[in-house]
Amino acid sequence: MDNATLIRRILRRQDATAANELVTRYYDEIYRYVHRQSLAQPDPRQEAMDLTQEIFIAALRSLPGYDTKKSGFRTWLYHVSSSCVIDARRKFSSEQVQIDTIELTSDENIVLDFENRELATRVELYLRELPGVEQRILRLHLYGEQTFGQIAAALEMLESTVKTKYYRSIKQLKEELRDAF
Repeated sequence: MDNATLIRRILRRQDATAANELVTRYYDEIYRYVHRQSLAQPDPRQEAMDLTQEIFIAALRSLPGYDTKKSGFRTWLYHVSSSCVIDARRKFSSEQVQIDTIELTSDENIVLDFENRELATRVELYLRELPGVEQRILRLHLYGEQTFGQIAAALEMLESTVKTKYYRSIKQLKEELRDAF
């Protein structure tokens, strides 16, 4: 069954089977998108699972507002996802992570794991300070691996505007991180 049929069944009949199929179809992809942005969290896997669940709840609740003429379902779902991620990050405390709460993959990778977490934390702090549109563009491109065309469609902007905002923000991020490591 295609997405349009599933969406119609959900909206007209409150069809739980159709909703489960739609969620299952995109769950792994959205989970990966969220997980990439959760690396600065004390428990990134749990954070990503919780936030992915919240995203699908929000998407199903917002489904009546989805307009097939504006964007494809996948693009719209990433738009909902980026909004949920941004909201969750606003709630995230910027307190230092205690060293004993960090999950390390092995003794050999302790330094690398710590550096990756430190970098992820700094990137996340930078992203949270960006205005909403720039933050969405970076999150969708860096973590969601969306093309500039897909981002432009999701945000209802010109692709050239998306590119300009992306490259300007990336330049600022590089300057911010230049002395970090």
